[in-house]
Amino acid sequence: MATTWRRGLAGLLSVFAFLVGTGLRAHAATTLIPTTPAPFVVVQIDSGSVNIRTWDRPAIDLEADPTITYNHAPPRQVAARIPQQIPLWSQTLKTPQGQQLDLAPELFPLPPFAPGEHDAVIIRGQGDVTLTVPAQSPLLLINVRVGSVTLSGYNGSAFVAHVVAGEVHMDNVSTTAAVQVNNGPVFISNSTFERLRLRTGRGTIFMSACRARQIQVTSLTGSIIFDNGVFEPGLAHFESDRGNVVIGAASGMQIEAHSSSGRILYDIGSDGSVNRSAQDAQATLMGGGPVVTASSVNGAVIFFHGTLHDYPQFERLLTPKTRAAFPGQPPQMQRQPLRRVKPRS
Repeated sequence: MATTWRRGLAGLLSVFAFLVGTGLRAHAATTLIPTTPAPFVVVQIDSGSVNIRTWDRPAIDLEADPTITYNHAPPRQVAARIPQQIPLWSQTLKTPQGQQLDLAPELFPLPPFAPGEHDAVIIRGQGDVTLTVPAQSPLLLINVRVGSVTLSGYNGSAFVAHVVAGEVHMDNVSTTAAVQVNNGPVFISNSTFERLRLRTGRGTIFMSACRARQIQVTSLTGSIIFDNGVFEPGLAHFESDRGNVVIGAASGMQIEAHSSSGRILYDIGSDGSVNRSAQDAQATLMGGGPVVTASSVNGAVIFFHGTLHDYPQFERLLTPKTRAAFPGQPPQMQRQPLRRVKPRS
């Protein structure tokens, strides 16, 4: 884990290397950082929680433990260094049987950002951080070694989060996003994605009442649950090596399901059709629609109309730990007492 963290951190720092070691200071030792209406925000925390919300002010409100520091770069230093892609880390796991499972390194292309001036704020240290950022912030780039990330109400261009050990919660967001948690779960609810890339090593992924145009989800040993969701025309692919893949559709879809050594289970209702063999199934639900592919090497692939809670015969196939966590709503974000945060010198 430590090697993965160091390599990933080095790659992340290279994206915004101009913010590290430049000696930039904020105007005062205060938690209110005046910014442009659309700043880039980078958070790198060794351990702790990161809570992010938005407001309609050209400033960042930063509440954090006193061990947290920040840099602030003006637009003239940011303009030539805006990233076009972000590296997602590699991860290797070994099963109890000695089999090696891999998440390969991957580049995640960022969407074009709106023209205009963008400054950048980078926040680093160890401890808890609560941020209120401008609603037009085009990129939130969050890196946590041990801890959690919570994002609520964000409608900016892109959100990228890496967590080595911990969890990520997202609620009521509309964006392009890439999220990787090496060891821990991801919870997403009531959100819309133009493009979404999710990866976990050991960790279940829960999505509830979400809409996606392009979505690609991978877990090595965790289950994937896309519950009561809507697919827009585009890419939709879900795969797990050791977990179940559960797809509950709130609108029409065509699904191609494969399980190498598990089971394929479904309820297509009275307006659907299915063709299947021992390991594969092709089905149409609610009159058809976008094509969804779902596969598991050692787990079950399950698909149906609506929400998993309406199908107890499928819900009880999940592990007790997975059932206890579902539907995985984000925790209520409490406003913490204001703490002074030092500008990094």
